[in-house]
Amino acid sequence: MATGLFSGSSTRKRNGGAVDASIEDQLDDIREDIAQLVALIADRGVAASRETKSKVRSTRKQAESDLQDLLESGEQMLSDLRSRYADTEREVRRAVREHPVATLGAAAAIGLIAAALLRR
Repeated sequence: MATGLFSGSSTRKRNGGAVDASIEDQLDDIREDIAQLVALIADRGVAASRETKSKVRSTRKQAESDLQDLLESGEQMLSDLRSRYADTEREVRRAVREHPVATLGAAAAIGLIAAALLRR
């Protein structure tokens, strides 16, 4: 490391050359230290950038996988809903064929209740 300006160096003279040379040496040392610091910061920045890119890729792959799972789950739920709807439709048709009078009575009762509720 560079010697300080106020250190008790025996090479320092009041009138000239050694003091100027010492300052020049110290400035050169400071410049080298700054260059090393800049290089270190640049290396750390590159490493952080690589790490961030890796994390982004991993997160993107996970998101794509989760989206695919969600789409498959949604398609399965839609298929189940269609199946249940078809089963319910068959049951309603069967009930109407087996009990037509009861079905008309239930429809009339529902109509009267709806009309009473809508009047209020």
